[in-house]
Amino acid sequence: MLDKILALLKDGPKAPAAAVTSGNASQVAAAALMVEAARLDRDFDDGERATITKLVKAQFGLSDEAATDLVEVAEKRQKANYSDMTFINTVATSFDEGEKKELLKMLWAVALSDGSLHKFEEHLVNHVASELGLSAEDAQAAKAAAQG
Repeated sequence: MLDKILALLKDGPKAPAAAVTSGNASQVAAAALMVEAARLDRDFDDGERATITKLVKAQFGLSDEAATDLVEVAEKRQKANYSDMTFINTVATSFDEGEKKELLKMLWAVALSDGSLHKFEEHLVNHVASELGLSAEDAQAAKAAAQG
């Protein structure tokens, strides 16, 4: 029993088998960052969840079911982690510069999807941009693209 508890604390909750096939680690990491952006204002609603699902479906070429599964896995993984650096590091090592910029645009789209931008959401996107080696200008361009 203790081994199971320690494994859960170390690895996080296991995703259902169907959900694991819906995305690789980099897709889960990107989706988890979007989930974090949606949760930062303490009002993660179905509209924001739908926005994330739509974005990952389009970005990663997923079916409706696979996109929904990916977001469910991302929500579980995001809740289980104490730091977003795990997700940021995964993206940093697996995305090229264009994909990183696209992720910023998606993060802004999620942050802006509820009609207001919370300061914590803005901080997260700027922090992600910095950690991914992108400039403040890249972050602002992504924000403008998400708004347009």
